[in-house]
Amino acid sequence: MPNIMQTGKSGLMTSKAAIGTTGHNISNANTEGFSRQRVDQATTTPHPRAGEKRVIGTGTKIDRVRRINDEYLEKQIRSSHRLLNHFEEKDMMLKQVEDIFNEMNGDGLNRLMSRYFNEFRKLANEPDNEAVRQSVREATQSMVNDFHRIRNEVVSTSRHIDSRLEGYISELNNYADQMRTLNRRIREVELGNGSPNDLYDRRDEILKKISSYLDITTHKDNHGNVNIDIQGVGPLVTGDAFEQFSTERSPMDDQGKMDGSVDIRTSGSVRGIVTHNIKGGKLGALLEVRDQAITQVLNRMDELAYNIAESTNAIHEQGFTRDGVQGVKFFKQLDGKNRAAELLELSDEVKYNSNAIATAAAPDAPGDNRIALLVSGLQHHRIMNDGKVTADDFYNSIVSDVGVSSSRNRENLGQQKEIQTQLGKMRDSISGVSLDEETTNLMQYQHIYGASAKVIQVADEMLKTVLELKRN
Repeated sequence: MPNIMQTGKSGLMTSKAAIGTTGHNISNANTEGFSRQRVDQATTTPHPRAGEKRVIGTGTKIDRVRRINDEYLEKQIRSSHRLLNHFEEKDMMLKQVEDIFNEMNGDGLNRLMSRYFNEFRKLANEPDNEAVRQSVREATQSMVNDFHRIRNEVVSTSRHIDSRLEGYISELNNYADQMRTLNRRIREVELGNGSPNDLYDRRDEILKKISSYLDITTHKDNHGNVNIDIQGVGPLVTGDAFEQFSTERSPMDDQGKMDGSVDIRTSGSVRGIVTHNIKGGKLGALLEVRDQAITQVLNRMDELAYNIAESTNAIHEQGFTRDGVQGVKFFKQLDGKNRAAELLELSDEVKYNSNAIATAAAPDAPGDNRIALLVSGLQHHRIMNDGKVTADDFYNSIVSDVGVSSSRNRENLGQQKEIQTQLGKMRDSISGVSLDEETTNLMQYQHIYGASAKVIQVADEMLKTVLELKRN
């Protein structure tokens, strides 16, 4: 009789565990990264008495609580998640740069440059008209102001990227710390022959978050630790240890980083600074936009401002003002192309005296308009790219390149979203919780629990019957 009771008890215990596991699945149906679990049962070892030919089973036992998960699919999801975050972060930053060049109400730099040349054209028609001279000065100042605006806003976008880099580095350090802690906790449970399924899920979720920042590879060591290496940089997490990242403002370098921008440093590198070794993910996207796209835009805007100023000054200095003075610069002298769009300014002579604008090619020639005509003609002269492109075409190519980069990235983002959605559906079909299925399992385990209790009850009644026989 005790053997029958023990058999019933084993059914109660395994059914209870199965009900608890099912309830755990239902409770975490909406938990991100959760993998459903299942109780695997096995028969207990029978203990036949000596001389008996028949072996009667002694019940069931819990073999393990299994986590339904596909490691290869999880690896694909991490890779897709990294690409998705890379394209999303890049899209956000390129959109900001693109918005800077959007011409609101037709007042963009392209229109202002055209107005600048057109006002000189008007001045050529009326070289002695004071109102037209003032209009030339105002049109020039508007163009100068827009050069300043564009450059300042592009630089501001770069500073915004730096602040995001600092925030992401702090988050990366936090996740790396969590990863090493999970490695230790999982190892401790595994040493006791346990299956820390929820910790496995948590570790996979942390791995996915880390992979969203940069390109990583993972591998398990002999102790069950998941170690993380950063492509092109080195180890991030090794067992219980992790490398600490930090940021610092540093001078410009020859790889596109501007002066005062953020550099990324790690304790795990001999050189320390690993900024340009980081690829992929959010960090790679930010660094790519900052050190390539934005730096290129700034350099080309500086080149445009410098060439317009130098070309105008070269002509203007040959002319004569209304006061008969030759050699007056229209723009302040620039030392070079570096920061030219920021430093572009009207010369003091022209800024405070419209009569200092030279229109004549000879002194004492009130109707002479040859210098004004030459300046206005610069609009159609190829003054950019060593005499290959006009200023208008050069500026349009800047805007076009930003738009094309943004559009191409947006297409990649759309495709990656579809891939991520498909992978998510595949994971849900394998590891996701189906409430209908779990409810069916719950009812099944409930019936098994009740039936096992009935076995114990029957055994108890049988035992009472035997005891009554002895009393009689």
